Amino acid sequence: MASPLLDTSVFATYKDRIDSNFDSFYFSIIVFYELIASTIDESALQKYERWQTALNKAGKLIVPTKTDWINTAKAVRRLRHQRLINKNLPATKLQNDALIARAAVFHGCFVVTENIRDFALLQKVMPKLDVIPAVEYFR
Repeated sequence: MASPLLDTSVFATYKDRIDSNFDSFYFSIIVFYELIASTIDESALQKYERWQTALNKAGKLIVPTKTDWINTAKAVRRLRHQRLINKNLPATKLQNDALIARAAVFHGCFVVTENIRDFALLQKVMPKLDVIPAVEYFR
């Protein structure tokens, strides 16, 4: 059975439910980057560091490999060539979402997100990507 991989977009709305069950999810290190980079509160930083340690021990912390980076770049390239994104869109615009999507596909997870638009776009070049809107998952 597939496991949930959380996108950063779900944290604002579902913080309490994630806090109390963080160890039931898979996380990409990309999400921790986004959370930590935007965290002002020292206690939140410490919490995320504790989570990383626990998730790493449990094998639920996903760190992109060089192959992940290359396959992600190729997926975004395919979107450009199929004219599904503007050719002038910065190469980094979909980078983090694409890395999270790649992690989900490679590790047999589904992405839980509020950012349905970008992940639906990525599904066009990653057909095995399964995306569930956060509102449905957290019912």
